[in-house]
Amino acid sequence: MPKAITAAVLIAVTGIPAVAAPVTDWKQIDAALASIPTGAGVPLKKRLANCKIVVHRDTSWMETRSTAWPEYGAGPGQTVLRIMMDMPPVPKQPGPAGMAPNPPALNVPGIWILDHGKATPLSAWASALQNRPVPLGYDSSKNC
Repeated sequence: MPKAITAAVLIAVTGIPAVAAPVTDWKQIDAALASIPTGAGVPLKKRLANCKIVVHRDTSWMETRSTAWPEYGAGPGQTVLRIMMDMPPVPKQPGPAGMAPNPPALNVPGIWILDHGKATPLSAWASALQNRPVPLGYDSSKNC
């Protein structure tokens, strides 16, 4: 089978869109994070730092679409921003002696659609980070 046909079949079977590759340049992602306002009154970039949330630079990306992307609800010209985060554990609550500490939440996605300067959160944590005022959590453990 010729290489062009093989590539077309692979794209059709895997569902990989035939558009430009996602941007993984951290400067562009960092600028996007700095442009998203939050309910805490600070940009998202600062809120992530204040909450001690670790963003995985190696698996975070953004992509401006030339065609629709139904999986994310993005239309042509809109940008999908996806960051992967590790959330610090909530403090151990009073309970039986010997109870293990709470584990951190690892590899949590934060997904936004960016369109003409407006960020629309798509994932639960993206919505919480962008829209919830201080405290982020239900107690003072996430007073950020």
